[in-house]
Amino acid sequence: MTEEKQQKFTSKVRRGLGWVNAQAQAEMNRLKAAAGGGRIPGFSAGDLSDVEAALVWIEQNKESKTD
Repeated sequence: MTEEKQQKFTSKVRRGLGWVNAQAQAEMNRLKAAAGGGRIPGFSAGDLSDVEAALVWIEQNKESKTD
């Protein structure tokens, strides 16, 4: 893959991460609200930690609206 194609691909992925982040964060917020501060069904503490770490990574690596 040429450098130009790699940059275009990376840009598309970063834009896509913006959508993934919005959807995943909204769903996580919905699950947390439904749990009312309690345990979220289907998630162990480790699973929840992994999901939250992934959301942080996505937030840091997605293309910002100003890019």
